[in-house]
Amino acid sequence: MPVPFSVAILAGGQSRRMGRDKATLELGGQSLIERVLAAITPLDCPSFVVARQAGDHSRLGLPVCPDLHPGAGPLGGLCTALHHTTTANLLLLACDLPFLTPEFLRFLASRPGDHQALIPHSAEGPQPLCALYTQSCLPAVEEALARGERRMNAFHAAVAVGWLEPEEWQPFDPHGLLFSNLNTPEDYQRAQDLLGA
Repeated sequence: MPVPFSVAILAGGQSRRMGRDKATLELGGQSLIERVLAAITPLDCPSFVVARQAGDHSRLGLPVCPDLHPGAGPLGGLCTALHHTTTANLLLLACDLPFLTPEFLRFLASRPGDHQALIPHSAEGPQPLCALYTQSCLPAVEEALARGERRMNAFHAAVAVGWLEPEEWQPFDPHGLLFSNLNTPEDYQRAQDLLGA
């Protein structure tokens, strides 16, 4: 029987390198956050947005949870998401991953095993903003934030972390785009070119 899970979309970043709000950038006729939402809708699971303010992205029709740790980066967003999730397992997704697919997300959500966090590993390194976390990570995340940490791996030593290796997720990524995220105007232009191709 499938394990129940929720999805949290992180949309509270300041998009400094992009120069404007990444979540609202248009790509292929949809904003980036709408593209992520399109990937999670078929999963039919509880979903919500972590944003700077409650009114941000409310037009999506999802609950919006204000970031409990403004300025703490994605680690603060993870903490907020773990506070608000209604299920033991949580998929944490950045809002700027426009090439996610329901098939991959369903696969990722189905594989927690004995791990408290399951994080894909790619040639670029760990992908903690497209990963599965359990609510049991929350105390370790809170302790890391209390120490002033901002790195997403700051709590890993205190929990059981598993890695989803390339040979496991690559069947879901025939075009090599799954973890393509958009941080700069150059990334955005490249994504537009890829979508056009």
